[in-house]
Amino acid sequence: MNAAAFFEIIGGLPFIDDGSRALPLLTAVACSRRNAAPEAHEALTDYLDPENARVLFKRLARSQVDEFDSSPCSKREQREIAAAIARIVQVNQAWGIFFAIPIRYRKLPQPMSSSTSALIPQTIYLGQQAFDSHIPLEETLVHEHAHIWLNFVMEAYDLQTEGAPRDYVLPSGTSGKTLRGVMAAAHFAAAALKFYGANHNTLPSTERQAYLRRYLAGCLDAAEQRPCFTPMGCLVFCALKASCQDLTVCPEGIQL
Repeated sequence: MNAAAFFEIIGGLPFIDDGSRALPLLTAVACSRRNAAPEAHEALTDYLDPENARVLFKRLARSQVDEFDSSPCSKREQREIAAAIARIVQVNQAWGIFFAIPIRYRKLPQPMSSSTSALIPQTIYLGQQAFDSHIPLEETLVHEHAHIWLNFVMEAYDLQTEGAPRDYVLPSGTSGKTLRGVMAAAHFAAAALKFYGANHNTLPSTERQAYLRRYLAGCLDAAEQRPCFTPMGCLVFCALKASCQDLTVCPEGIQL
């Protein structure tokens, strides 16, 4: 199946396209993991268990990363996470399934906000800043779940071509990023803006929303300067471009 057909089956980009369908994407991810290790588990759903997936990636992934030092979230933190997710889903009920999948939440000893890794599947690391900074916990959870769902897409189809540069720079100034990383950054910003656009009760400062808009546009500009996209990468880019500027066509020079 080519990328365009797959993208149509899953209804577009999770969190961004209103027709996005989570179940076909989850099925594709589970099947991909089972194909990689058919002997690992009997039930297909077991491949979507985060601990099972973590073990599988540690055994089979071509690249490896060191896991953060972390501990289980406290009961209080678990309650705060659950309450924030409930508020997110109340704002956008269609997002409920994006937050219903099994996730390993881990608490970082560092004061940083949050982190995920494509090589540590379905795991969200939260620092103390996730719970007490000026950025709402809801945005942090949308941010990290957006990464997880884009990682699911990338398990099926990569976004960048072989040999793509690894020296992209994010609008924040973070350097040494891959094109995948730039797209992940753009995706979280677009998802956060979509959440805030539907949430008329609790909005962040206008400065925060303006920052997210600049960040999204800056990521897309960095990618467009050197568009080393696979067909799936181009589809993701175009979905994000449409989200940013209400465009429905790819930029000149990028072909599906």
